[in-house]
Amino acid sequence: MKTVTEIFEIIAEGKPFMVKATSFLNGMEKLRFRVSVNNSPLCIFGWDEGLDRFAILKDKRDPEIHPSTELLIARKLESLSASKQAA
Repeated sequence: MKTVTEIFEIIAEGKPFMVKATSFLNGMEKLRFRVSVNNSPLCIFGWDEGLDRFAILKDKRDPEIHPSTELLIARKLESLSASKQAA
């Protein structure tokens, strides 16, 4: 799988956020995304079976992404994931 970085903007809580998401496969061939919001340190998004959507799996930033912002990013990552699987 070729690593591709997608850049997109979301509006959450009335504020714009610039998101950079780079797809990769982990050691178990599961799709993950390295995500930076407004050039923040990276966090890792992956599919969460319990939530049935993409969610933050690892985030060491302070402060963490607000839940409403995480959900908007997750929706965008799901559409990116669907387009990658269709290709």
